[in-house]
Formats: sequence, structure tokens, C-alpha cells
Amino acid sequence: MDYALAKLFFSIVKSLPRDVSISLGESIGSLFWHAGYRKKVILKNLNIAFPEKSQEWKLETGKLSLQNIGRTLTEFPRIPQYVRSGEIDRIFSIERGRELLHSEGGKILVTAHIGNWELGGAGLSRETGEIVSLAYRMKNKKMNSLITSIRQQAGMKIIFHDQPLKDFIKALRAGKTIVFLADQNALRHRGVFVDFFGLEASTVSFPAKLAVKYGVPVLFGYQYYHYETKTYRAVIQEIPPVEGQTQEEKIRNLVQKYTKMTEEAVRKHPDQYFWVHKRWKTRPEGQPENIY
Repeated sequence: MDYALAKLFFSIVKSLPRDVSISLGESIGSLFWHAGYRKKVILKNLNIAFPEKSQEWKLETGKLSLQNIGRTLTEFPRIPQYVRSGEIDRIFSIERGRELLHSEGGKILVTAHIGNWELGGAGLSRETGEIVSLAYRMKNKKMNSLITSIRQQAGMKIIFHDQPLKDFIKALRAGKTIVFLADQNALRHRGVFVDFFGLEASTVSFPAKLAVKYGVPVLFGYQYYHYETKTYRAVIQEIPPVEGQTQEEKIRNLVQKYTKMTEEAVRKHPDQYFWVHKRWKTRPEGQPENIY
């Protein structure tokens, strides 16, 4: 999205009542679906993940997933308002696992693109004040500044992916919880192949490397949109220490564990997952380079 257009769009949705903003987001998602936006990718992903489901179910789930993206888009610039007014305490809650977030010491929280991950990050920051989120810099510097500013105003502390390792270690030693979105396709040199819906998927391994090397506890969490109340509910789970003869085995086993937990969460809320992403794009050696 162009910077000027994004700024104008954000200013408009911030001025709307929340119900209107949510409806607008869902309408935008429906419009994109009917326009065919990444429909082939969405259906390819759903065919891989849910081969047993009917085509009708996949079409409806694909449409709902774009509505969720639209809803996330129109809620995003409003998050600082939710925090300042205290409204976030009404629209975000931790359904299970609050005590895990408040355990002593630094920890890693692996999450996924389910529901509204941006609002979830702000909600967790509001809950503990100890949340640090990993973010990737956008090529457009103005857009990067705009997005980062909204996140910071919402109470989120950001570490960019290109910052030195010592910044991550410093945050953990200060008792912070570093949040990683670890459910997207990773380039071969940045990930390991683990099972995701029955097909090997190259998955980000940095959170696992960090945890194994420094003995940091790892949590898995996600939040989902509750349609009836128009609120978001988070679930936090502990990932028990993984076994392995070598450090590499421990890393791979941990990546597999949080990837399987992601799959379980997606199965519960397939309508709210980020199916537009080419999750299985990177293939193991000897397989077709691009299944899309």
C-alpha cells in the first residue's frame, strides 16, 4: 500500500465507530475475494491442509480468511486508541495461560498469523509490560516508520530482525518476553523442514536456536476473534523442554513442536488464518521448486 494512501485510510478508519470499522474491514475482504485476490494461493493452501473438505467449505473459508485480514487492517490503526482509552481491556482477554506470561525471567513466545496478531501483541503488552516483538523492516522507509509508530504507541517494544544478537539476549536477561511470528515460509538457510498439515514446510528456526542455546523457556500462544462478542481471546500454552542427542536435533524438535501447535490452532480457526501466504513455497532438495 502506498504511504500517502495508507495514511489517509488509517485516518479514516480511526474516525469511525468500532462496529462500522469492523464491518468495513470485512467488506474490503469480501471485495478482494470476489476480485480474485490470491484466490489460487488460498485454495492451494486449503487443498493441502484440508484435502477432505468440500470445495464449498474451502471457498467459504477462503472468503472468511480475507474478511479476517480486512478486519485486522481496519483495527490496526485504532489499537493505540484502544490502549489509551482502556477499551483494549474489554476487547482483548487471555482465555487460558495468563500465569505463564507472569512467570519470572525472560522467555520466548511463538505465535502465528491467526485472528488479529497486531492487537494480540498490544493486548499482551498491556497485560505484562514485558513484551518485545520481532519485526521485519519494510523497504518503504515512510511506511516502516508509520507501522512502527502505531505499534509503539500501542505499547509494543520492537526489535528488528537485522539488529545484533546481543539485543535479543539483553531483552531476555532483562526478563522480557520476545514474541516471534514463526508460521511463514522461511528461506532454506533460515529454517528447517518440519511437518505442517502432512507436508514438509520450511519453518523459521531462530526462536528455537535462541531457546536451545541460552536455555530460555518457550511458550506458544495465539488469539482468535470471537464473532458474537466482537472480542479477541488469547490462549497461551507451555512448550515442554524437547529432547535430542545434539543441539541440531533439539532445535528441529522444538521447531516441529511449535509448528504442530500452530497447526492445531489453525484447525480450530481455519477461517482466521493467513492463507494468502505461500506457506509451502520453499521445497526440500529434489522436490519441485515452487508448488504454486
